[in-house]
Amino acid sequence: MFQSMNYIYEIYKTGSFSKAAKNLYLTQPALSIAVKKEEKELGQPIFDRSSSSIRLTEAGKAYIESVETIRKTEASLRLYCNDLSNLKTGKLRLGASSFLLSQIVLPVISQFSEQYPGITVDVQEAPSLELKNRILTDKLDIIVDPMSFEENLFSSRHLYDDYFLLAVPKNRPINQKLPQYVLTREQILKNFHLKPDFPEAPLHLFSEEDFLFMRPETVTFARATKICDHYGFKPKIKFYLDQQSTCYHFVLEGLGCAFITDAVVKKNTAPETALFYKLDPALAKREIAAVYKKNRYMSKASLEFLSLAEKLLSLSGNQGRSMLK
Repeated sequence: MFQSMNYIYEIYKTGSFSKAAKNLYLTQPALSIAVKKEEKELGQPIFDRSSSSIRLTEAGKAYIESVETIRKTEASLRLYCNDLSNLKTGKLRLGASSFLLSQIVLPVISQFSEQYPGITVDVQEAPSLELKNRILTDKLDIIVDPMSFEENLFSSRHLYDDYFLLAVPKNRPINQKLPQYVLTREQILKNFHLKPDFPEAPLHLFSEEDFLFMRPETVTFARATKICDHYGFKPKIKFYLDQQSTCYHFVLEGLGCAFITDAVVKKNTAPETALFYKLDPALAKREIAAVYKKNRYMSKASLEFLSLAEKLLSLSGNQGRSMLK
């Protein structure tokens, strides 16, 4: 059909079957056959052949108007796709948990939006498991998250590593018994907990302390449970909470101990009413990644965001590790 439209439009433009055939590199009989075939499919003549000059019938006029509309739409589509290729327009759907979004990913979004103001960024906050479901149902393009992903369903790009610590209210008597293991927030900022020679705390000694855990449906709950199992005790859980940041504030208010990542400690400027303990590095480390659905088409905007996130977040991680040298 589209080839026939081009043939008929060329006849309309030139006003001649012979000129159109020449421009189209066709024989005139072949062009006439193509036009008659199109007229037969329409059930109406396109050209009035009762005079020597080429004239459109009423159906022909409607046909040419439709062709011009299609050509304009095609031109607009090509222009739009060109803009997509040059990141002048488009949409990116991005998801992360509340803390990661506000404290880690936000600077990346800010710089991306500054570089590509024509790209609309749809930002969605949700827990890890909900984010995973939204990726699978194509409601999000990329999520930034620490959870483990099935390699047959997802692809990912590593962004940076963070590490769990045990945060304990400063006024708890147990801190006085473990001075050689205690870390302050200032030391966390300087990455003392990443030094190989800094001692790992004997966490079983905290078995009688009250603990603050994330809710059982979260991946952080599973991580905290695994840590306690490794150290041979079952935690006395006083509160179940939704966010690591909330757990940390509860610790600062003296309501219990909690497993908190160093990123939460570093980003929080609350009063220093907590102390920290290093964990087994194999259990403490987690990878933060940009995750997307496997074998899904990735727009240029998505690929550019991934590259920018890798650059900015790996750079900040390298700066932190450089303090250890």
